[in-house]
Amino acid sequence: MPQRSDESPVTTSTPAIYVRTEGATRAPWTTRLVALGIALGAIWVLLVAAWLNPDAHGVGTHTQLGLLPCSFLQTTGIPCAGCGMTTSFAYLVHGHVVASFVAQPFGMVLCIGTAFTFWAGLYVAITAKPAYRLLRMIPPGVHLMTWIPLALAAWMWKIALISMGY
Repeated sequence: MPQRSDESPVTTSTPAIYVRTEGATRAPWTTRLVALGIALGAIWVLLVAAWLNPDAHGVGTHTQLGLLPCSFLQTTGIPCAGCGMTTSFAYLVHGHVVASFVAQPFGMVLCIGTAFTFWAGLYVAITAKPAYRLLRMIPPGVHLMTWIPLALAAWMWKIALISMGY
């Protein structure tokens, strides 16, 4: 009978994230300040979204911030790729998950990402543990192959909704 290879405590197939290294590096104070700034920026975005009243039409919530309506939508009748993002954020922070998805699916994804960014930035700022090890685990090509198609699909969803009169 061949001997099992899983008898050693750490094998070469163990992912680096699970292997405890002695004297792990701590983030310098400048990195911690940047992380705190990122966390504060993310929470600011979420607080502004909480302050807004989502527009029932699925677009136009951003006009409450003094911004102009989408000129692309007004000119062509087709929503731009960002149409509905602010509305989606506002719906999600108010707890209306389905309405957030309907308004702009990718906006919902970005809002969740903004919340994770707040917590991750706060974690790095407080603990001084760098986040680069986790970020390096996902190759950049995977990001491109995931986020761009999702954003395009969400835009097509928004175009379909506007063309159907929603």
